[in-house]
Amino acid sequence: MFARTLKQAITFFLILALLGIPGCTRRTKATPAAPPPLTSNKQVRPLLDKKELRQVLIYYATADGRYLVPVTVSINPTREVAKTAVEKLLAGPAQDGLAPTLPEGTKLKEIYSIAGENIAYVDLTKEFLQLKTPKEAQLALNSLVLTLTELGGIDSISILVEGQRVDKLGDLKVEGPLKRPPAVNPLFEGKGVDTDTVQVYFSDKNALYLIPVAIPVPKGKEKEKERVALEALIKGPPPDSGLLPTVWPGTKLINFFIQDGVAWVDFSREALAYGGGSTAEIMFVNSVLFTLTEGFTVNKVQFLFEGERREHLPEGTPVAQPLPRPEHINMIYR
Repeated sequence: MFARTLKQAITFFLILALLGIPGCTRRTKATPAAPPPLTSNKQVRPLLDKKELRQVLIYYATADGRYLVPVTVSINPTREVAKTAVEKLLAGPAQDGLAPTLPEGTKLKEIYSIAGENIAYVDLTKEFLQLKTPKEAQLALNSLVLTLTELGGIDSISILVEGQRVDKLGDLKVEGPLKRPPAVNPLFEGKGVDTDTVQVYFSDKNALYLIPVAIPVPKGKEKEKERVALEALIKGPPPDSGLLPTVWPGTKLINFFIQDGVAWVDFSREALAYGGGSTAEIMFVNSVLFTLTEGFTVNKVQFLFEGERREHLPEGTPVAQPLPRPEHINMIYR
């Protein structure tokens, strides 16, 4: 009789356990699914490109931390380009003359977007909060925004740390979503000048990389932006900028006009005074090409010297025909 009663009791409790009635099974600590930050009713989606890409444009810093440097980095083919780009930025540059913009040890937890938005949500680890001064915080934010907004479908970014919105980095207030800054590297105070700018490409102090800087357009010159940019390039950077000119000192602009998308640029003979050295030649040619095709109607540049075409420059660069904008800037293979 007792055995039968015991057997019935055991059977009863087993049924309760199988039904999941509280108090009859051992409790386990559940791991709740984390809702997407800042939203609870919108569809979260991974950031995937439509096709596999083999290169990303990363914005590192110069060694002194004064400027951001666009660097084309080759990668393994992937559709997770946004994730790869941030991870490359976090890893820092492997080349001399460049510096990381984000604190060492910072990792990417997640990157995603929300259906119907063009915002990239970037969730980083707590090491990101090591940024203290407004200057280094702004540099880090700008490098993230510039890197990600180079990709299609991303207009702005929202920074998260361990899943939480970041409102402040040190003494810098963070207002999001963060949009692409109007200029990569402003090279002026902005007082007493028109806010309109042109982007000019000078060299870093080691003559290794081209650095885009924003130059103000003087009032009354708004319809001559291409000439303003070219003349600024020929003039060279300010002495205290820490940058180097790419056009040989003493060069004069003899003639300049644009026809059917081609900019005809006639330099004085001083432009070739570098005499040799492939680096100087590449810096000269590419700085002109990047400067004149930056947001203008110019698609190609025809180089002239003292009114004449040349087949090649001293180091062999062919310039007999109009040259297009280079596909890559500061290309790095790794």
